[in-house]
Amino acid sequence: MPRMPSWEFTITGCGTSHGNPMWGVPDWWSEDPRDRRRRSGAFLRGPAGQVILFDCGPDLAHQMTDPYRSWDGIRYPERCLVRCDGVLLTHDHADHCHGINDLRHLNRLMRGDGINLYGDEEHLAEVQSMFPYCFGGGVDTYNMSKPALRTVALTDHSETVIAGLPVTPFAMSHGPAGRTTGFRCGDMAYCTDIKDLPVAADAGLCDLDLLAVGVLRDELHPTHQNWDEAFALISRLRPRRTVLMHMGPEVRYADWERRLPDGVALAVDGWTTMVSA
Repeated sequence: MPRMPSWEFTITGCGTSHGNPMWGVPDWWSEDPRDRRRRSGAFLRGPAGQVILFDCGPDLAHQMTDPYRSWDGIRYPERCLVRCDGVLLTHDHADHCHGINDLRHLNRLMRGDGINLYGDEEHLAEVQSMFPYCFGGGVDTYNMSKPALRTVALTDHSETVIAGLPVTPFAMSHGPAGRTTGFRCGDMAYCTDIKDLPVAADAGLCDLDLLAVGVLRDELHPTHQNWDEAFALISRLRPRRTVLMHMGPEVRYADWERRLPDGVALAVDGWTTMVSA
């Protein structure tokens, strides 16, 4: 069989809506730099330089400037991201979409090209209602330093090719916080802000090479998986590799690292690997 093209998958922020450290809570401070987590974000980079973002949260500008957390803050950040071929929106909560205004700089770097936001129709409608100025379109929008964005509603379990990458969305439960959208992208799946995965999604998630999945903490939480729930899901889907993300400020990297079974990694900001399309 022909070898499938490889894409780089990078987690630019593996923290929760608060980020970590949480200012004003010194008892949760950690001196381990692996416990300093920006708010949720990630991207896929394709073999021709394509970039597909997962969400556009409040830390987006920092994540695009320093995606690997490797910038020394002195010289020009040569590893910054300078394009976006689409945004996969998991849901409309603030920590996943309130950096939307910073997409305008990517419009500028791409000389005014519009950027598509892909996701669930209701989530996209909510984002449009919150940020109507981002969706005006045309040269005037770009010249006024506003984002030039378009929405593209996706259908659950129906594949769409985005920048050469096959993407299939599926519904997930965020508990009483409503619905979120997970995405299968080639041989990987991205599942943030998940409390439960409907069985209807299982058929589309077989034979995964990589599962990127949210796990908030050890204790139960109404809207996010805890450690035990996440590992029950991993056992159910049986991916070859898993990376845990969206950890709360309670989580200490050193403590959790000792508990990880083979095939499961714990994210830090800038965690990266290669996956197949």
